Amino acid sequence: MVGKLTPDTIISASRIPVLMGVSPYETPNELMRSILDARQGKPRQSLDQNEPMFWGDTLEPVILTEAAKRLNLTDVVIDFDAAIHHPSLPLAASLDGKGTGTQMVAHDPANGIYCPQGQPVDISGVGVLEAKNTSVIAEDAPAPHRGVLQIQAQMMCTGYEWGCVAVLYRGGELRLFMYQSDLVVQGEIANAIREFERNIELGDWYPATTSADANAAWNNVDDGAPPLDLDDVPDADYWAGILIDAKAQKKALDQEIDIAETNLKEMLGNHEEGVVTNDGSRYYIKWPMRKTRAQPAKTVAAKPESIVRQKTLTVKEVPNG
Repeated sequence: MVGKLTPDTIISASRIPVLMGVSPYETPNELMRSILDARQGKPRQSLDQNEPMFWGDTLEPVILTEAAKRLNLTDVVIDFDAAIHHPSLPLAASLDGKGTGTQMVAHDPANGIYCPQGQPVDISGVGVLEAKNTSVIAEDAPAPHRGVLQIQAQMMCTGYEWGCVAVLYRGGELRLFMYQSDLVVQGEIANAIREFERNIELGDWYPATTSADANAAWNNVDDGAPPLDLDDVPDADYWAGILIDAKAQKKALDQEIDIAETNLKEMLGNHEEGVVTNDGSRYYIKWPMRKTRAQPAKTVAAKPESIVRQKTLTVKEVPNG
């Protein structure tokens, strides 16, 4: 297992689900922002390895080795020192593994082999192996972001005709999902990449799906621009009204929560929990102790000055006159 091999300046196979809008972790605008930043030479934000990431990396060779064994593969490789680039598209793939097969593989759930495309998969020749480790309940077909689109992009880069997404579910069940090269899906991926590059060239962003997504698309302010008259923008008054009313309700509700908690804490005193009936239902009201682990003192490195756009909108009533 080596580190990231694909360049940050182009789309990698692992981020194709983001590009196609099916990733629960990142949006197309966030992908576009990160690639733009990389092309402008901005340093990449480092991501600390968490517990699931650690076990994913640790178990990857085990998953790949077992998958190769079950598929009777030869010439298995699970260590690479370079990414593989698509011959004509700005797309690169970093493979987990590859191996050579000699047979047709049929749908056989009893032995942990699944063919989600609905037909046997010919694994003659070299194919791609992709390892995944997840805590979700075992699936008969993995979610699109769990290797399905990624492996098609890997086949686009390598020219291989088959691939296996080997998923270890909850540390106790390995399922091998077999895929043939799919020209329709690969055509959709190619078109999405071309559209992405056009958007970058023209400065067009994807429609924002969340407030955080809009932050990624519009992260700078034109200091010289006058206030925008939103009265000329359709539906601006509607959404402004929604925001103003919601913020007012949130403030009132936060005050109510604080008053209610104050009174209930007075009633609980030194008790950790209490039970109360409300509208025919019984509720536990808990006020427990919270333990935090001791941590060694840290010296925080100096940070350079930075200017980033505020993540939430500030709404202020304009005085008359």
